[in-house]
Amino acid sequence: MTKNEEIYYNNYFDLFRSAGWAQIVDELKDRLDSYDISHLENEKDLFRVKGELSIINMLLGFESLIETCHEDARNSSNSETL
Repeated sequence: MTKNEEIYYNNYFDLFRSAGWAQIVDELKDRLDSYDISHLENEKDLFRVKGELSIINMLLGFESLIETCHEDARNSSNSETL
């Protein structure tokens, strides 16, 4: 892994350890749990909520994505040095 890649991932890991990130994750989980589609009046409302839920799920999975990419980069780097 290059030095720039290490910095890239370490910046994210610093973010994920912060109180602010934990706060965002908690609020997104609360928001996800509070969605109620029974009030939707039309297809436009449904697609708006679908988009919002997609963004929330993307953000909630972001830490896991970065960890997986980091592990893949480390494994790739290790196999290149063998």
